[in-house]
Amino acid sequence: MGAGYLVETAENAAQALEKMDAFHPEIVLTDWVMDGMDGLELCQVLRQRKNGQLLYIILLTSHDAEDSLVKAFEAGTDDYIPKPVTPRILLARVQAGARLVRLQIEVEQARREQVERARMAQQIQRAHKMQAIGKLTGGIAHNFNNHLAAILGYAELAREMFPGVGDGQLDEFLENIQQAGVEARDLVVSLRSFSSGESGSCKIPLMGVMLDDIVRMLQPVMTASTVLEANFGQEIPQVLVNQDQIYQMIMSLCINAREAMDGKGDICLHLQYVRDVRASCTSCHEWLNDDFVELSVSDNGRGIDAETLHRVFDPFFSNKEVGQGTGLGLSVVHGIMHGCGGHILVDSDVGKGSNFRLLFPVAGEEMENAGTGPAMSA
Repeated sequence: MGAGYLVETAENAAQALEKMDAFHPEIVLTDWVMDGMDGLELCQVLRQRKNGQLLYIILLTSHDAEDSLVKAFEAGTDDYIPKPVTPRILLARVQAGARLVRLQIEVEQARREQVERARMAQQIQRAHKMQAIGKLTGGIAHNFNNHLAAILGYAELAREMFPGVGDGQLDEFLENIQQAGVEARDLVVSLRSFSSGESGSCKIPLMGVMLDDIVRMLQPVMTASTVLEANFGQEIPQVLVNQDQIYQMIMSLCINAREAMDGKGDICLHLQYVRDVRASCTSCHEWLNDDFVELSVSDNGRGIDAETLHRVFDPFFSNKEVGQGTGLGLSVVHGIMHGCGGHILVDSDVGKGSNFRLLFPVAGEEMENAGTGPAMSA
């Protein structure tokens, strides 16, 4: 056609659809009458394709009856040109369509920018909230740990100085104090992990051998009716992690899974290399478009509803009964993953189970799509 337009032609609708997968036009000119699929059917198919609503479709037709033109617009045509048509008229209509396409693209671009600004504002707000709570938590953990050290130390001294007092009851009481102190100390470790937001020393490759050891360590905390399965891929790109933090995350996720299944069901750990992940991180809401090493923990428990899923990574949030949960487990998972540049995806259906996917970043070449021209005729 010329006039600055890049044009691709096709002999029929089927060939046009095939070429469009590589050409990606902005304007489509099609005849009404064609072999096989006619122009109206082509319009309907185009509108159902990805980004089909952004196409500008011009129909060339010798049908000028009112009913025919109404059918054309109902099928998705943006404009029609009665035949025969001169080159000047055709070019003028294409130029008019191009102006509308540009306007539509600008509107869509503005809408996407508005959505992105809202997402970024939400992400910044969440980051500030996590930072503030992290500082508060770190201070509490530090002071609490000082008092806790004194409690554990004096309990140990009392057990050494007064063995057998009260037929051993005093020793039993002191032992209970020590046990409660040890559990509180573990809670302090979680508080510090959440408040630090650091990835720790990352010197061990994330491999199936390491995860097999972690699975063996997890077996004692599972019930007899809980089946813990592992499926670790072999050809996994190297990702360096902190083994203690991996254990801490898997422990939290497996215990949550066990409780979601009421102690009866299947928990599966899966390690694999996933390409071209396109999704929004469930915990920080950043848009992902990259390759990752994925370590997932899935169960067939009760699942998570949408409202709970929106808050599940918030610090101290818990849907358990009072006294049965700290609300720190998934917050710690959030802190560890984002401390090492990773992300989290959660797939869950109420009544069907949940799948927590820990995504570790992998260096790789970015694939870029080639540009395409604006018009195509069929």
